[in-house]
Amino acid sequence: MNRSDYRVTGMTCGHCAAGVTEQVTAVPGVTDVTVDLENDTVRVTGTAFDDAQVRAAIEEAGYEAGAAAVA
Repeated sequence: MNRSDYRVTGMTCGHCAAGVTEQVTAVPGVTDVTVDLENDTVRVTGTAFDDAQVRAAIEEAGYEAGAAAVA
């Protein structure tokens, strides 16, 4: 399993988290998404997912995605 953490700016509520989760879960290879509103991070777990696709999905949800940190 691969796991990466992304810094995401602009999320403020559960609705924000749900939108990001929905978009990122649709990326091939992603099996789990955990949003931490307090720390402005999104943790993505899965098999062989593409970092650029995950960041694009976060941006599609309306938020800025920082570089991934492999956890």
